[in-house]
Amino acid sequence: MKKILLLSVLFLMSYNAFAQDKIKIRVTKQDSTNTYGINKFYFVHQLFANAFFMTDLYKQLDINEMLNIINTALYRTDKENLVGVLIKQKEGPKATLIFSIYENTKIGTVLVLRTNFHVKERIFTKKPDEKNSLVRWYFIKGEKLVYRNDLYSEETEKKIKVEAPHKLIGYYLFDDNFENDSKVLGLIYEILNNKNSDKTEVLYAKLYLGEFYLLNNEIDKAQKEIVELKEYFEKFKDNGIKSEYSWIINMAETEFELMKRMNK
Repeated sequence: MKKILLLSVLFLMSYNAFAQDKIKIRVTKQDSTNTYGINKFYFVHQLFANAFFMTDLYKQLDINEMLNIINTALYRTDKENLVGVLIKQKEGPKATLIFSIYENTKIGTVLVLRTNFHVKERIFTKKPDEKNSLVRWYFIKGEKLVYRNDLYSEETEKKIKVEAPHKLIGYYLFDDNFENDSKVLGLIYEILNNKNSDKTEVLYAKLYLGEFYLLNNEIDKAQKEIVELKEYFEKFKDNGIKSEYSWIINMAETEFELMKRMNK
């Protein structure tokens, strides 16, 4: 772990020496292997959201640029090797993304995404802020990449069950309890087949159905569901669904395009 931390610092210190390309990716591993057998869908789902949408980088990167970063992180990161990404900004410091993996920790094998994005000021800073820079931890559980807050527990399950129905679907789909995977499709159709379902609940159910298809490499079905998701949003925008939920459509379309290209 100390070796990885030291390399992370060296990556950050060396960024100023990079050429003036829009995107520069630096790797310490020359061969291309998905060392941990992580399912592409889970990897894309977890990392595109936090690396690009949480940092607003999606506004300046196209699909192929995002795909290149995600693919490099998936196939070049392991316990001995980092992936560092530098993205030139129109103003201010360059955006930094560092992917690293720690094995045999007390909490298992963990993938860490570090950035120099200040979550409160919503800018990239010259140096990472220990308290405010965006950092995400994910557990590698079999083929799943699980965000630390989504680890399964009965207590969390009970809490979510009394909240909005769609939250239980998301929890089961992305937690580390593989027995819950078989419950996802039934919960989705409970919402879709109920004429009295809240429109926002239906929106989320359609979103998760599309993601279920992506998980199972059913690209054509996923594409059809994304189209219907967008149509449903436009139909009920500001009439049962808040207009600001457009971010769901944006992310769904981006995730679909990434997965479609990864499966070619």
